[in-house]
Amino acid sequence: MILLWIVLGVMTLAAALILAWPLFDSRRFKNDSSFALAVYRDQLAEINHDAARGILDETQARAAQIEIERRILALADAPKFQPAKAPAPALIIAMAVVLPLAAFGLYLHLGSPGLPGSPAQGLAESVAASPELQALQQAVEKAPTDPATWQALGEGLMAARRPSDAANAFARALALGDKGPKLQARYGSALVLAAQGRVDDKAKAAFTAALAADPTDPIARFFLGLAREQSGDAAGALTDWLALERDLPPDMPWHADLTQNIDRVARGLGKDPATLPGRSPAANAAPQPSGPSQSDMDAAAQMTDSERQAFIESMVAKLAERLKSEPDDLDGWLRLAKAYGVLGKREDERAAWAKAAALAPTRLDVQLDYANALIGGSSDLSKTLPPDFAATVTRIRTLAPDNPLGLYYGGLVARAEGDTKAAKEMWLKVLALIPEGSAQRQSLQHEIDSLAE
Repeated sequence: MILLWIVLGVMTLAAALILAWPLFDSRRFKNDSSFALAVYRDQLAEINHDAARGILDETQARAAQIEIERRILALADAPKFQPAKAPAPALIIAMAVVLPLAAFGLYLHLGSPGLPGSPAQGLAESVAASPELQALQQAVEKAPTDPATWQALGEGLMAARRPSDAANAFARALALGDKGPKLQARYGSALVLAAQGRVDDKAKAAFTAALAADPTDPIARFFLGLAREQSGDAAGALTDWLALERDLPPDMPWHADLTQNIDRVARGLGKDPATLPGRSPAANAAPQPSGPSQSDMDAAAQMTDSERQAFIESMVAKLAERLKSEPDDLDGWLRLAKAYGVLGKREDERAAWAKAAALAPTRLDVQLDYANALIGGSSDLSKTLPPDFAATVTRIRTLAPDNPLGLYYGGLVARAEGDTKAAKEMWLKVLALIPEGSAQRQSLQHEIDSLAE
């Protein structure tokens, strides 16, 4: 142990000397001409690029070029080196000796040198304290080299609307060897969401890799088309999206979004969306608006709180009225259920989730949200549960037997039916996934202890 401290001390001293060495060289320092020259060259290239795209006219572009060329010529008269002021001895001593020793003493006082390292730190430490995400975090900590666990964590973070963290999880899964097209597409999607809709170079590379492995991947095809539009090639994006629209089944959940993007780009290019080649009558039909228009939003910004509340409720009422004539619109029911939840209308929220759950019996997220809505606001679940809760939990446990929320809900059903043994077995599985010392673990432990009573 003593040898280790000696080695670390020598390494620290060496690093301090390397950092402090430039302070001893008082002969001359290089000026920043090379950096400024690189900046001016980039500015010239940008001006030429803007001129080629028509953003700057010839007169503006030439005037800007002359000004930058004048600054470049001025750099030639600047000396290559400038004399440096000799540093004060106190500064040298502080940099080389006092600061490292002070940092070391602070670490001994505040740090934990004897604490062992924890696997999968960083991203895993930022995971929120929901039971499902905690279970995914625990899975990563137990198998930090398994790409499947990182991909599952990424999906959980996407569901929790944390695309930046999800992108990091997907990137770790890719680094561990999973190069599947679906994972590449999910990684790219997370990057786009994290960049607020911008398809950057990383996302474009991910979608390109996904398309190389699976040329039919719809997600990669859509976002690569979006990348073309964002780079200025709207015609190319339109061509790509028209081909994708022809290949997509009409019941694809985001088919309407694709159609809206095609119509938008077509109008921007001065074309009639209805007469684009190869479009089917269904595609040419104008999609129903899924939310308030821009004029509605502008008007809402000028309202008082009570007026805005009334406006929101009217928009929700319009959506509910539309769904009466379009009862198979799953996305519409999902939006309506969430809107009712925000408004605090629990009964309406449950009814909307019931419609969505009936339309998507194999979607785990929808079934979980429906189950949560069923018990939302309940004060005592120890003896009686809402109607349809047990059937919903059965569907959840069939879709994902080891899902933490499904196990917890299954324990609630078993306890209400008097099967405390089954409830305890399921809850102990959930308890093993929750970190020690957390409030969630204490609460669940209390429920497990109460089973004996």
